[in-house]
Amino acid sequence: MPPTNEQERIVAKIDELLSDIDKGEENLKRVQVLLKCYRQSVLKAAVTGEQTRDWREKHGSEGEKGEDLLKRIIQARREAWEAQELAKMSAKGHKPKNDKWKEKYKEPEGPDTTNLPELPEGWVWCRLGQIGKVTGGLTKNSKRAELPKLFPYLRVANVYANRLELNEIHEIGVKESELERVLLKEGDLLVVEGNGSLEQIGRVAIWDGSVSHCVHQNHIIKVRFLIDSLSYYSLIWMLSPLGREKIQKVSSSTSGLHTLSISKVKSIPVPLPPCDEIDPIIDKFEAMTSTAIAAEMQLIEEIKRSVGLRQSILKSAFSGKLVPQDPNDEPASVLLERIKAEMESRPKASGRRGRPRKARKKDNKEAAA
Repeated sequence: MPPTNEQERIVAKIDELLSDIDKGEENLKRVQVLLKCYRQSVLKAAVTGEQTRDWREKHGSEGEKGEDLLKRIIQARREAWEAQELAKMSAKGHKPKNDKWKEKYKEPEGPDTTNLPELPEGWVWCRLGQIGKVTGGLTKNSKRAELPKLFPYLRVANVYANRLELNEIHEIGVKESELERVLLKEGDLLVVEGNGSLEQIGRVAIWDGSVSHCVHQNHIIKVRFLIDSLSYYSLIWMLSPLGREKIQKVSSSTSGLHTLSISKVKSIPVPLPPCDEIDPIIDKFEAMTSTAIAAEMQLIEEIKRSVGLRQSILKSAFSGKLVPQDPNDEPASVLLERIKAEMESRPKASGRRGRPRKARKKDNKEAAA
């Protein structure tokens, strides 16, 4: 116990220092909000062509346009489908007599651009289902436990916005006939089908291939692209404010509920840049995002430091190191002796232990008054 005057100085100093820390923490929180806004603006600039305005001015009309890229992707997808169908027929010993079987192919539909914003020169609106193959996953049931082959599989709990949580991976039985459809490949875009919160619907991440022979649940929709860079670009679009707006729009229903399905994911509109512009978009986005991440990490360290400062201030206060001592202060020993004398001078209670309940209530009322 310090002297009374020193106690007052300690309390005043604690109030002063903790007030400074409170102001610092408020500033840190404001910076966190600004960084969040900055990251949203970086996402928006990436998918509206603002980030690569200089690149377009430098390269002009060179290279393949977005419309040409879209046609090339659609043609490649059709060719891949035809090769797959021919392989199936060959495996069954069938040989097509004509090209009528090609009529079974369903060309992916383009978006209605009526209410979509104008894009930079060379860009084109498309649907996610045009540039990527969208497929569902496995439905979990009790019968799968009886299947001979078990595989690790992703659940909704493993996929978050631009990150994967793989600490807890479950296993599920998979039929041989299902494996080709549900096996994940590094670079696959993962879309969460539904969630209780509208803000969490359609959260997306890219599969990193860190778990071998991994499959996915039906509540996670997979998008596989013929061009690898489109996977990361599509991720940026679906994380952006504009992309989130389109996801929430297609997820709405007449019942008021929000959920996604394979067909809804296919219908999500995507602004497609020229092929040569995709990599510059990704490079600039990563550079600007890495700056924000570094600032966020520094903020986290500063917040931890403020917590440590609080503890350090209290420790210094109770070890006599926070404020200078004054030899003219009344010693704490004198204070303690006075407190002891006052306590001993109080009349001791006699008779029954404690005061009657009514008397205690009366005292409490008087004290409150």
